[in-house]
Amino acid sequence: MLQTYKATLNGNLLEWNGEIPEEAKNRQAVNVIVTILEEETAKDLRPFGLSKGAFVVPEDFDAPLSEELLADFERE
Repeated sequence: MLQTYKATLNGNLLEWNGEIPEEAKNRQAVNVIVTILEEETAKDLRPFGLSKGAFVVPEDFDAPLSEELLADFERE
């Protein structure tokens, strides 16, 4: 069975963040697969307002849908 737990790898020491697998609590050997996640930094984020002026939200954007269109969503 595959389960997901959060942990931090510090050198060769795995430190569990939050819930710890029962096998690890009992000090049994636990097989793990480690995925390294790189944290995004501010320089990696897209600039705010990148699409400014590229499209216009219509005035009736949040208006109720017509009965005909609603019926299309309700069909099975």
